[in-house]
Amino acid sequence: MPDHININHPDSRARWREKTLEIVQLRAKITMLENCLLDIEGDLEAIFTRIERGDEVELHMQSGAVFVITGKERT
Repeated sequence: MPDHININHPDSRARWREKTLEIVQLRAKITMLENCLLDIEGDLEAIFTRIERGDEVELHMQSGAVFVITGKERT
């Protein structure tokens, strides 16, 4: 049978639950941001690869405008 002198009020455990929830939320945000970063890195790599090959790249803006970038070198 447990017998110890330092006994905390049960409400103090709610703080630990809140902290645990906060940690879980932060981990989820970090995972989401890491996935977004990987997607963005992939897009940038594709842009530079196509330009290096001399291919065109289309950048589709939120406004609906499309910008075409060509891979022509300056002379």
